[in-house]
Amino acid sequence: MLQRISSETGGTFFEVSKKLTIDQIYAQIAEELRNQYSLGYTPSPSDSSSSYHKIQVTLKNKDLTVVAREGYYSAQ
Repeated sequence: MLQRISSETGGTFFEVSKKLTIDQIYAQIAEELRNQYSLGYTPSPSDSSSSYHKIQVTLKNKDLTVVAREGYYSAQ
């Protein structure tokens, strides 16, 4: 359940195991925090429906990875 929630919200799920120790997880989180950007978006006033809106972010540099949620419900 936690893995599904983290995936749907653009997060990452970590599970401590013999393969992935807590120290390795902390190091990975620290690396991700040093390399993240925040994008803002304001929909047009004509798009005020409370329906689900998909998000698609693409990059020219194919060596980079986008981690984001799949969409959102706008407030009325």
